[in-house]
Amino acid sequence: MSITPSQFFTKNMKWITFIFMFLFLFKSIQSCNRKNQIDINSKKYIEQIDSLKVINNQYNDSIKRINFLLEIENNRANYANERASAVQNAVEKLKSNTTIVVKSSNKN
Repeated sequence: MSITPSQFFTKNMKWITFIFMFLFLFKSIQSCNRKNQIDINSKKYIEQIDSLKVINNQYNDSIKRINFLLEIENNRANYANERASAVQNAVEKLKSNTTIVVKSSNKN
């Protein structure tokens, strides 16, 4: 007593339909969950990128400010060196123009 495929399908059509509907529902739910997870991860990714951009801008501003202060200090150091050279030149000119006369204090 063998059952043919057409008899099997007609006899169990209700269960086969139920199983296919269950699988379809399961896959639909799985797809929605996957889409929601992708959306959540996308939002987290965008937030991280935005926060990194803000941090990067802060670092760039700090670097610009520090470079500006370094340039000011370099200018001050160069000016101090120029003044020191000018004083050194003035002292050397005074030395070359000054004659030292040594008088002896011997009373004979």
